[in-house]
Amino acid sequence: MTNGLTKIYISDALLEETGHLLASFAEAKSSEGIVYWFGFEAGRRSVITTLIVPNADTSWGCITTSAKANADVLRRVVGTPLVLIGQAHSHPRHRVRHSDVDDRETFARFQGAVSVVVPYFARKGVNLRRCGVHRFVDGRYQLISPKKVGDHVHIISGAIDLRPTEP
Repeated sequence: MTNGLTKIYISDALLEETGHLLASFAEAKSSEGIVYWFGFEAGRRSVITTLIVPNADTSWGCITTSAKANADVLRRVVGTPLVLIGQAHSHPRHRVRHSDVDDRETFARFQGAVSVVVPYFARKGVNLRRCGVHRFVDGRYQLISPKKVGDHVHIISGAIDLRPTEP
């Protein structure tokens, strides 16, 4: 943990699916994409369990979600123990910093929220070392140094097979 923020855990399988979902926005036309990350909070840890794709208006360099689209997302988790942990969204090129619009319009705007920016419309997958990992701290998003990303987001195995292999 850094500065009292929770450490976020996501499985390799959900991270890979995040990449597929983000890249799907750019299939018909080159557009940014968005995926909300929901899960559980357990003390100083957050575990992402669920990906929700909002009905977003997207284009080459912009994503917007309406209040109705976000309400539709929240309706899916009402009555469950799931909470919004953050989001991942894609950018067209290698630039992985939040834009001014990202800083203002990102749906997850609470202390500790995570926002991961994935380059190249996620067509090359999601490698956290090449992404921009931002945390919402003291009322604004801050880019985490690539050397410190592991202090904030940790990838865990989604499936582990311990059966011995035949020689």
